[in-house]
Amino acid sequence: MSFELKYIRMVRLAFGPLGFVMALFPDAVLEAFEDVALENPEECTAKPYLVPAVRVEGVVYALASVVGGRAYRWLLGIGGVAGVVVALFPDRYLAFGAELAYENPEDVEWSDDFVTAVRVLGVVLVLLALSAVRSRGDDGEGGDDGDDGDE
Repeated sequence: MSFELKYIRMVRLAFGPLGFVMALFPDAVLEAFEDVALENPEECTAKPYLVPAVRVEGVVYALASVVGGRAYRWLLGIGGVAGVVVALFPDRYLAFGAELAYENPEDVEWSDDFVTAVRVLGVVLVLLALSAVRSRGDDGEGGDDGDDGDE
């Protein structure tokens, strides 16, 4: 088993529990996120659909991690595309996120450390997506990814 494949499986094992926590406790996840990410969380009002969106995101992570194969690779691919944008344009990404998530996006003040962390996360997402593409068919999951392993 290649290093990349082991890494992808390790990340998959982390995505599952993260997804379950997000799905079961979206309010607590959002509060923890705001405490870390925002300089002024008390001045920011989340839009009504934000908590349900966190829950849905968690369900997607958990399901993709449990199902694996194509579903997980698809999730990594989407993450890789987003990662390019996040790594290259973190301020624009966060401004867009504030518009989507908060009633008063002009009042959202992102922590400087969080902006740096977002850029690093973008690079990690790109690397994960590239690793998934490179290791495609090497995971022994047979039909999960459409590759029957007969080459």
